[in-house]
Amino acid sequence: MDKFSCEICHLKFDICNVSGHSKWATIRHDKGVNDAKRGKLFSRLAKAISIAVREGGGDNPDFNPKLRLMVEKAKEANMPKENIKRAVDKGAGRIAGAMYEEVTYEGFGPNKVAFMVECVTDNRNRTNSEIKSLFDKNGGVLGSMGSTNYFFDRKGVIEIDIPQGKDMEELQLELIDFGAEDFQEGEDGRLQMLVPAPDTHTIAESIKNAGYEVTDTDVIMVPNTYIELSDKEYERFMQFYTLIDDYDDVQKVYHNAKAV
Repeated sequence: MDKFSCEICHLKFDICNVSGHSKWATIRHDKGVNDAKRGKLFSRLAKAISIAVREGGGDNPDFNPKLRLMVEKAKEANMPKENIKRAVDKGAGRIAGAMYEEVTYEGFGPNKVAFMVECVTDNRNRTNSEIKSLFDKNGGVLGSMGSTNYFFDRKGVIEIDIPQGKDMEELQLELIDFGAEDFQEGEDGRLQMLVPAPDTHTIAESIKNAGYEVTDTDVIMVPNTYIELSDKEYERFMQFYTLIDDYDDVQKVYHNAKAV
């Protein structure tokens, strides 16, 4: 099976914070639940919930897997119930306010590191201008749609609790039968696996029905090639990454940098 490199974790409300270091964590660098400003985290979650309602098939989590996932992540982050309800109502059009949309930007950072930046915005023109400025002023180049996405493969990630006493090889063989393509064992008794992105929800449900405890699911972009950076180059890259990641409209950042 192909293996993916591990550098560092900078996560938001996702699955890769299970061990502190994940070989898939560096490819998405979501904001961590350790975010110093809980208000910013809740704001990003609220936007994601509203988007999920509008684009995922309605405001009932039982029939909207995307919404169900986002509500679960909001609860894990201890987001107040009233905030979650308000975000759902806004997405359903029951509350007047800004209408959010998802926008993905592609470009190159220092040393030609490929970036994909997922944003949620209520003003596309403003976000376009400010993301372009961040790239231009800090040694990057914002590209057109399709300029970097071929450096990545879209994959689902499913995390489960490892049953006590379960043989790992036997477990992985069972999960391969469900559609798992690669694995990573965490330090806290959990196992992460890559699956085909379109089948993420179906595979997760099948694994649940088989008696396993699914603790998280997500869809990510996995690099299919890497840019290897020296320590000095990687430090510069991280400065650039942090500037992009800290922008309010940014939800997720993917890249293909690898420290050597």
